[in-house]
Amino acid sequence: MDAQPNSRAAVKRERNAELLEAVLAESEALLRRQARRHAELPEDAEDALSSACVLFIERYRGDCDPLAWLQTTVKREAWRMRRKASRRREVSFDAPCLGVDEGCPWVEAMPSGTPDPCEVAIRCEELREREALLAELKPDQRRGLGLLALGFSYAEICDICEWSYTKVNRSVSEGRAALRKRLPEDGD
Repeated sequence: MDAQPNSRAAVKRERNAELLEAVLAESEALLRRQARRHAELPEDAEDALSSACVLFIERYRGDCDPLAWLQTTVKREAWRMRRKASRRREVSFDAPCLGVDEGCPWVEAMPSGTPDPCEVAIRCEELREREALLAELKPDQRRGLGLLALGFSYAEICDICEWSYTKVNRSVSEGRAALRKRLPEDGD
């Protein structure tokens, strides 16, 4: 009796693996850009994409577009890794490498959690550019994409905005298309 559910799960994973292969063949560059956009480090972007692929094979149920499911999962995995990295700061306690005198307390030798001013300036400029891109969208496109980015499903956006499913889909897809036209290519 237990063999039946296990075989169904194996068939589902095999089907998901084939579907994943097809999606990656067509949209891997898009998913990599999504991962880089939301990850702090290039290694984290690769890990987020890999983790999303594993989750797709294990958990995808086929009730929505596989590319959209992967994009959302890649983004969330990148965010998860970013939160995890911000909680831990790996510091080598090798005093000569840190340039610490023997009498200096270790606390003073540890780097602060404050980002480098250059990083802050770069992030602020990127934010201004993104805000300018969003400002060029129609209000419904901005609202639909904003709610989607916050993790709301199309059905939830329908309820929040009191829109039909068609209006949500049109606003989101037209907003994405408009952003794609305006965004510079990453060279993928």
